[in-house]
Amino acid sequence: MKKLLYPIFITVLLFAAFSCREDSRVKRSMLPNITGSAGEVIVVLNKAVWEESIGKTVKEIMKQEYPMIPQAEPIFDMVMIPPSGFSDIFKNHRNIVITKVGDEFDKAQIVTQRDVWATPQLVLNVVGPTYPAIEEMLRKEQDRFVQLLEQAERDRIVQNAEKYEAEGMRLLLEKKFGIELLLPKGYQLNLDTTDFVWISHETPDISQGILVYQYPYTDKNTFSVDYLVEKRNDFVAKYIPGPTDGSHMVTQTLVPPVLKPMMFKDRYFGQLRGFWDVYNHAMGGPFISLTTIDEENNRVITVEGFVYAPRFNKRNYVRQVEALLLTFNLLDEKEEKAN
Repeated sequence: MKKLLYPIFITVLLFAAFSCREDSRVKRSMLPNITGSAGEVIVVLNKAVWEESIGKTVKEIMKQEYPMIPQAEPIFDMVMIPPSGFSDIFKNHRNIVITKVGDEFDKAQIVTQRDVWATPQLVLNVVGPTYPAIEEMLRKEQDRFVQLLEQAERDRIVQNAEKYEAEGMRLLLEKKFGIELLLPKGYQLNLDTTDFVWISHETPDISQGILVYQYPYTDKNTFSVDYLVEKRNDFVAKYIPGPTDGSHMVTQTLVPPVLKPMMFKDRYFGQLRGFWDVYNHAMGGPFISLTTIDEENNRVITVEGFVYAPRFNKRNYVRQVEALLLTFNLLDEKEEKAN
């Protein structure tokens, strides 16, 4: 009898799990779209502590400068409101941080919720028995706190790229480099030449460029600022001309680029952030690149995003190209993991 009942029990569990996922999907589809500007966060906090302990801590975290952009901008724009003001008009916001203090909480922690009142929404419940306990936890967990908000912003950018994909650009990069990189419609091919591709999204006011280039792996010091900048300059000086005769892109060295090692999708990358200029022309902006070694094919491959937006803040534009770079996959590895 047990042997007969077991398959039935498993079938019921699977059906229940599927039903829950389906109900969740239907619920999300019925939610309104999020409101608010990119990089904006609503913080729901008792007004009495806005200028004290936890209020100061939250402000310090949010007002950290976004890295390597020309004009100082905070990592997030914060709007602080009291619980009594947290009305329906705010509940559809893209990013919400709700602080709760009470005896029902054994310890201070961050509890994540998604798509509570709108989609795609992130709600961070910062809870604890006392405000000092929450403040101490936030100082210890601030990297995670920021990362959760950063990831939510990147996820929205990627979801948009998936929904409105520039399929031709994906197929080009698959064929030429054997990589996957997701780009939304609006990105167009500027140049496709030996071991180098330049794709960009252009409007009358801004330019967001995506570069992909490769070269043989011959140097054990590949992951150094000097080496990566030298290789970058070789490509951009040759293939990205400026608007006047004799002008071309270069890497700015007045503010040295910053190299950060990172593990992503079980692969080692060197993340380089810096500024680009145009030789013999007043023009420039920020860039971010990811470089990795494809050992199987004995090559170094770099994907880069750069921004030109002379009359605008740069944070959100850089965040957009960074999110697209992080869709990078080596196709061979992706297929192996799938199998």
